[in-house]
Amino acid sequence: MKVCPECNRSYATSINFCVADGVKLVESESKAADDGEESKNQRRVPPPPEPLPMRLRIIDQSDEGNRSRIIQGLALDLSQQGMRIQTGTVETGHLNIIRDHTIAFKNKLEVEVDLPRGTVKLNGVASWYKPSGDGVNWVVGLYIRDMPSADRHVYEEYLADLSNRGEREASD
Repeated sequence: MKVCPECNRSYATSINFCVADGVKLVESESKAADDGEESKNQRRVPPPPEPLPMRLRIIDQSDEGNRSRIIQGLALDLSQQGMRIQTGTVETGHLNIIRDHTIAFKNKLEVEVDLPRGTVKLNGVASWYKPSGDGVNWVVGLYIRDMPSADRHVYEEYLADLSNRGEREASD
């Protein structure tokens, strides 16, 4: 089990960043008896060897006709439920990547990620964002809401490839 050092929320061992504030999670000091069983059933996906090119468009939650320009970025970390991305823009026109920081009012994000076996499209929402260490870009936690089944298949194959690569590197 992992915990956020900022807000103390608990997460499964497969999650790397807090959805509330974007802080990197740390291993919990008090492990429950079933925690070992949980980590056996869930795989950890290492980050891609190189950040993946991606594009997103912000869709106004209250007016789907109000859409941003295409925003370029990089996918830094991927999981079944979401991804951590880097972009130079979190606000364009009158649209912010989050709209406001409540659960009820999240702007929709249309996202395309270029994987080695093809581009996948998905819809999601930003859970958090914070300035990147370079002082120019933003790092964004993105939650995947839906993805076409063919794209999901390609995405999950890529996650499996990353996991297998991580296991091979760990055994070397």
